[in-house]
Amino acid sequence: MKKSVISFAVAGTVLLGGYAASSAFAAGDAETSTSADVKAPNFGGKGFGNKGHGKGEFFEINSAELLAKAKELGIKTSGKTAPEIMEEMRTAVLQKEAKELGIKTSGKDTETLGQEVRLAKLKERAEKLGISAADKDEQTLRNEIELAQLKKKAEKLGVATDNKDEQTLRQDVMTAVLNKKAKELGVSTSGKDQQTIKQEVFTAAINKEAKELGITTSGKDIRELAKEVRIAKVKADAKKYSITVDGKTLQQIDTEVMDKKVAALAKELNISTSGKTTRDLLEEIRDKNPDKLEELLDKDGLGLGGLGKGFGKGFGGPHGGGKGHGGPGKDGRAGNPEQAGPEAAPEGMGI
Repeated sequence: MKKSVISFAVAGTVLLGGYAASSAFAAGDAETSTSADVKAPNFGGKGFGNKGHGKGEFFEINSAELLAKAKELGIKTSGKTAPEIMEEMRTAVLQKEAKELGIKTSGKDTETLGQEVRLAKLKERAEKLGISAADKDEQTLRNEIELAQLKKKAEKLGVATDNKDEQTLRQDVMTAVLNKKAKELGVSTSGKDQQTIKQEVFTAAINKEAKELGITTSGKDIRELAKEVRIAKVKADAKKYSITVDGKTLQQIDTEVMDKKVAALAKELNISTSGKTTRDLLEEIRDKNPDKLEELLDKDGLGLGGLGKGFGKGFGGPHGGGKGHGGPGKDGRAGNPEQAGPEAAPEGMGI
C-alpha cells in the first residue's frame, strides 16, 4: 500500500486501541487455534511466549500474576521456571476444558486433546446457529459458521443474501457497514470509491474523537492526530479502571482495560467470572448476548468489525493483524499496535 494513502487499519489501532480487535475477537476463533493455544490464560497482554494475546515475551510476565494463576489451577510452582509453569498451565486448562465438554483425556497427548476440544466447540457453535455438525471436519464447520454469521450480519444491515456467493455477500456487507458509518459521521458517499470513503470516514472519526477529548486539530497531520487520540483514550480508560500506566506499552494498557470491561459485562449478564480468562468470558458473552459484545466493541471503535474472512486472532498473537471477522484474522500480516499511520497493520479491520 502506498504511503500516501492512509490505511483504514489505523482505525483499528487507534480507535479500537488494539483491544477491541486483539482481545475481544480472540474469542471468536479460540477454538480454531493450535492445541497449545487453546484457552491459554492471559496476563494482561503479556502473553504465554508467542501464544498469549500480548507481546509474548517471557520477561514481561508479572511473576505474581503467574504464580496466582498457577495456584488457581492447583499447579505447584516451587523450583520451576516461568516457561515450565506456563506449559503445565496450558495442559491443565486444556484438560479442564475437555472435561467440561465431556471429552475423555486419558492416554491422549496435548495435540490430540486440543483437536478434539476444538472440534467439540465448533460443533456446539454450529448447532446454536442451526448448522448440522454431523460428519464434518473443523475446516468445513468453520466455513459454515462464518457464512452463517455473515448472513446474520447482512440481514441486520438490510443486505439481501439470496443468490450471492460468499465473496459478493461479504463485499456487500462491508459496503453497507461503511456507508452506515459514513452517514453517522456526515461523510458524503456520492460518486466516491470505497477507498476514498474509508479515508474520509477515518479522518472524520479521528477529528470527532479529538474534539471530544479536547485535543486541538488545527494544522496537524491526521496520523499524528490519530496517535494523540489513541494515547489520550488509553490514559482515560486506564484512569477510569484504576490501571497504572507507568512503564507499560499502549498495547499492554489496552489489554488490561479490555479485561476489565469484559469482566464487567460478564457480571452484568450474570456470567460467573471465577477462574475464567478473558477469552473464556468473551466466548460466553458471545454465545449469550452477541449484541452486547458488539455494543462493547462499537464503543471503542468505528463499529466496522465483522467484515473480513476468518475470526480475529489479535495483534501480537501468533497470527498478528490482518483480515478478520471483527478484527485481525489468522491469515493476515502482523501489525504493530504502537504505530499510527499507513504502516499500522496494513490489512487490518478486515476491510
